[in-house]
Formats: sequence, structure tokens, C-alpha cells
Amino acid sequence: MLHSGIMDQLATVQTPTEGTNSIGEPTLTYSTFATRWIALLPLSGAERIASMQNEGTVTHRVRMRYTPGLKPKMRLLSDGRTFEIDSVVERGRREEHELLVTEVVD
Repeated sequence: MLHSGIMDQLATVQTPTEGTNSIGEPTLTYSTFATRWIALLPLSGAERIASMQNEGTVTHRVRMRYTPGLKPKMRLLSDGRTFEIDSVVERGRREEHELLVTEVVD
């Protein structure tokens, strides 16, 4: 079970929406899906190497309370940082989610 004390960062979960601009080019915008307290845990070197075999460039693990409808391809915004959600795993009986995320560096 996830204890509330470990969740020390507030994050906004956003969902992508595809559209087109005024000249018909595809665009991607994001809208707020939920706001949640999270635990943001950097992966160790060994975990990063292991995750690259499956996920690509996963940089962090995120733990948060269960959020219905949460899916990969959404993103998290927290403390001025952006993280793309690569994997969503339900832990317990709808008690919490564990996410593997990749930090977006501009």
C-alpha cells in the first residue's frame, strides 16, 4: 500500500488530443485529465538498462493513487518538468498505479 507521506509532488495528468490547424496540418494539444499527488522515483542505472530493452528511454518510476482511465501516451507535468507515460500498472485492488515515464528534455 502506498502511504501518503511518500507522495510529495503535485502533478497534472494531461491527455493528448489530435487536431488540425487552419491550413490542415496535424496538431497535438493537451488537456488536463486529473491532478494528483505523486512519488517521483528516478531509476537506478541497472533499472534503466533493463527498462531500455522494453520501453526505450524510461527515466523514472511514478507511484500514485489509482486513477480510472489513466493510459500510456498521456503525460505528467510536475515542478516545471514533463514526463511522457510509457507504462501503467495497477497495484493492489485499484489502490495505486505505478507508471514508467520518460522525462522530456527540450
